[in-house]
Amino acid sequence: MPFDPSQIRVGHVITRFHGAGGAKNTLMTCAGLVAAGYQVDLIVGASADRWRAEGSGVNWIQVPSLRRTLHPLHDLRAAGDLLRLFRERRYHIVHTHLAKAGILGRWAASRAGVPLIIHGLHGATFSPTQSWLTNTLYLLLERQAARGSDRIVSVGADLQQRYLAANVGRPEQYVLIHSGMDLRAFAAARSLSAQQRAAKRAELGLGADDVVVGYVAALEWRKGHHRLIQVAQQLCPRFPHLRFLFVGEGFDAGRLQDMVREVGLTDRILFSGYRTDVPEIMATLDVKVFASEREGLPQVLVQAAAVGLPVVAFEAEGVRELVRDGWNGTVLPQGDVNGMVAALGRLIQQPQLRQEMGARGPQLVDDRWHIATMQQKTLALYEALLTAKGFTDPS
Repeated sequence: MPFDPSQIRVGHVITRFHGAGGAKNTLMTCAGLVAAGYQVDLIVGASADRWRAEGSGVNWIQVPSLRRTLHPLHDLRAAGDLLRLFRERRYHIVHTHLAKAGILGRWAASRAGVPLIIHGLHGATFSPTQSWLTNTLYLLLERQAARGSDRIVSVGADLQQRYLAANVGRPEQYVLIHSGMDLRAFAAARSLSAQQRAAKRAELGLGADDVVVGYVAALEWRKGHHRLIQVAQQLCPRFPHLRFLFVGEGFDAGRLQDMVREVGLTDRILFSGYRTDVPEIMATLDVKVFASEREGLPQVLVQAAAVGLPVVAFEAEGVRELVRDGWNGTVLPQGDVNGMVAALGRLIQQPQLRQEMGARGPQLVDDRWHIATMQQKTLALYEALLTAKGFTDPS
């Protein structure tokens, strides 16, 4: 290696830092860099859980002006704050994540003269489900930001192709590095005994004989819970032992719970809130559903495959990397409520089909999903870029 990693200063910038997949990906990437000897700052916005980074070895820096929602005043302040921070810290690499941090962070890094600028692509910022103005604005900003990016790291092949098709960046700028995750607990959960499964269900308010359809996702409108409520309205009258379980927390929790009350399904659609025992909960499910409008690479589908669950999903980026239609689940057009009703109806009535499809899922979980693989690929990318820039004496 032509440079000393301990002399390389890296700033990872992320808009929000909670329990979502992008934050986990970022933290594990940072931890791998720290282990390799790099100096790593984790720069987070106003909405962040510091405790999640404890023990990682990263240096925590919070920028309160960096917020998720669009706000001209806050955004201008955040851009200025990031620019001052980058000039002060004199980073050799700035690696941004998520929409707001990606756009403002890359602008600031370019103005600060940061030698290497990398963006982590965790999901599409532009989508036909958004307003025309919002969609157009994000697309223009992404194209502009891509011009100043040395590399764009995509967590999924579908996401990468979507950005290229929208003329965001050039093919040679993109690198595919799947999100790594610790799947040992999910694989182990496949071996839960009938007694353990029944006990976990009882804890969640579910019966041992219920057919349970589960969704693990933040309670945000774009995740599509409202579509699943529509599905439940059609299926619950037909199947008395059917239950839906929504696992997660989020700023639309109250709105969704109100919807469930309005349609009279409070005893059929249960909200677990935030849980730390997701592998065991997944192992109690009969079917995993996925209804998000847009994603990068849905980590929950990797986890569902590892547990051995059949999946019924709406089409979104990354879904077909984990769900093979008709083999380990069903993939439907985005928002196709009637199609999901039909697909779930088949699985509810055919326990053997559920078992056969679920048993195929673990075959899709290979080394590309491991944390070590993600970290090794990121280190290789950094080393190649630094070497190409001639970093033989970076101090």
